[in-house]
Amino acid sequence: MTIWNAPVGNRPLNAVISLPPSKSLTARSLVLALLAKEPTFIANPLHCRDTDLMIAGIKEFGAQVAEQSGGILVTPPAKLTSQTGVVECGLAGTVMRFLAPVALLSGQPVRFQGDEAASARPMQGLLDALAQLGAQFSDMPKPGHLPFTISGQITPSDQLKQLKINAATSSQFVSALLLVSPALPFEMQIEVDSVLPSIRHVEMTIAEVNACGGEIENLGGETGDWNTRQIRHLWRCKPASLRGGERIIEPDLTNAGIFLAAAMICGGQVSIPHWPAKTFQPGDAWRQLLTPMGARIYRTPEGSLVCQGRGVIGGTRSDLEALGELTPTLAALCALAVEPSKLTGIGHLRGHETDRLSALETEINRLGGKAHARENSLAISPAPLHTALVKTYGDHRMAMFAALIGLQVPGVQVADIECVGKTFPNFTATWEAMLAGANGAA
Repeated sequence: MTIWNAPVGNRPLNAVISLPPSKSLTARSLVLALLAKEPTFIANPLHCRDTDLMIAGIKEFGAQVAEQSGGILVTPPAKLTSQTGVVECGLAGTVMRFLAPVALLSGQPVRFQGDEAASARPMQGLLDALAQLGAQFSDMPKPGHLPFTISGQITPSDQLKQLKINAATSSQFVSALLLVSPALPFEMQIEVDSVLPSIRHVEMTIAEVNACGGEIENLGGETGDWNTRQIRHLWRCKPASLRGGERIIEPDLTNAGIFLAAAMICGGQVSIPHWPAKTFQPGDAWRQLLTPMGARIYRTPEGSLVCQGRGVIGGTRSDLEALGELTPTLAALCALAVEPSKLTGIGHLRGHETDRLSALETEINRLGGKAHARENSLAISPAPLHTALVKTYGDHRMAMFAALIGLQVPGVQVADIECVGKTFPNFTATWEAMLAGANGAA
């Protein structure tokens, strides 16, 4: 385990940061390429631990993956067939969740296993839904969690299959079913009978499936009057032949947040090239989240997003139910703010790579801050911060949280900095280049 001394930001920034590609879009593109009827060229994919595990996962079901200039070519198999009967998931929620329905499509027993910490990541809502499709589970020491073996058969039907799913702990349960829906031998209706966090990721999945020739229709909407209104989540999915062709992966806008936040802490400005004009990525919300806290953010005619800061950060009251993965970066800003903050709608973070809600509370307090976590929220009040060794819990977002604190607090050390390799292998080099005044390239 390597301890990294987080560098202090001693002067206003003036940096251009080239972000790594989106992990979320790379993972979805790989699964859709596996299920397509023709080869897919994925341009500008992310190469990191999570996507390497996903590539190994689609190879497990017969895909051929070839590195080419500018990307990778995925050739799907004529029939999904498990090669070894084992999928290694590491700590990647996308792998364990997106490939479990694929395993059921193969009709063969497949073992899903991962890192020790992966056994804490929730799976029950998805497993319950797959059981409605014919899945059986065995060798599962901890019910509703990895490791487990999935087996069973999907029976063709002329009837509409109606699934109800509890997705309160992860929107990836819904995305997993939507991704495989074109390959099912019947129409399927998916209804969420719970709170649905991170809805933007589900919208991203639908857009990606339909762009490849899928037919997913959103039947949901608001119900009730002004006082009792609720959002009803309901989708109808039809069998479809998915196209291959070319898929171009956008920059990872979630990872952009830490660099935009750095400009707010240090002052000066950070520019992110190739910011999409229209996107389903949750990270596009940084513009709305950071402006009330003191940032000036705008998109240039050339397509760069520019964030300018003055070194003073205001507090915020933000509902992050749809944007949960942005929480660690926002929490770091709140810990350095001159006003109290409250982040709500984030109870589902307890089932991420670690219990992020508890981890943020613990590490902010370890640094001398004042943080109090409740079931679904985190309150942070201004307090002088001091030197500490910040634990990361194997979570890349916690490492980035600590790097932000270190910009203002001398002597912050970050444990297990290697965990950033989950989504951003070159993070420390890019961070240090930004502070040195050079253009950071991921």
